[in-house]
Amino acid sequence: MKLAHFGYNLRRGFTLVEMLIVITIIALLAGLTMGGYTYAMRSSKRRLTAGTFEATKSALENYNTEFGEYPEPANSGQMVEILPGKSYDTSGAACLYQALSGDGYDQLKGVTGSAEGETPGSSDGKTEGVEIQNITLKEMPQSMFIRRDSTFMLVDGFGRPFQYVKASPVTTTPGGAGDAADVETVNSTYDLWSYAEDEVNTQSTSSDALEDPSIALKWIKNW
Repeated sequence: MKLAHFGYNLRRGFTLVEMLIVITIIALLAGLTMGGYTYAMRSSKRRLTAGTFEATKSALENYNTEFGEYPEPANSGQMVEILPGKSYDTSGAACLYQALSGDGYDQLKGVTGSAEGETPGSSDGKTEGVEIQNITLKEMPQSMFIRRDSTFMLVDGFGRPFQYVKASPVTTTPGGAGDAADVETVNSTYDLWSYAEDEVNTQSTSSDALEDPSIALKWIKNW
């Protein structure tokens, strides 16, 4: 009887408690692995965004040197669904794409003229036959822009359109100091930002962040 009982103990399986411990350990390891992967991906996308961001700022300065002003979006509040259920204002991103690549001009306020054989003003995803000679960001890589419907736009490492607003011109009154009629930007030149990994404030603007800086804590921005 004792030998039989001893043999039974050797062949017994895991207890419920032991199984729960094993499952918990596996879940913790999986969580740590996924957490590390998510962090690495987010960091990679931020680095890509920062690189595009700096290249865009440099190209905008070249544009300003060439034309004496920064480009201005022809439209405002041009909402396009980029991610499922997520729409973004693409007017600034479309303006940046055309202004820096030279591909089209219908998204640029106050710019006219076209190349022979091209649809007047529209982008076609090519820069060989430019409508206006304003290429300030040469050899723009495919990762920097996307097309939605018929609109090309500059995007960040997260696949979202960059946000860009040109500052309102300063007006002066006789004997008075200069003043901007409608303050819509933080900077006196232009505001440029990426929402980056922010999933909450994707409808907010730089003027909103001016009133509440906490809105833009996760953004990559030029202020």
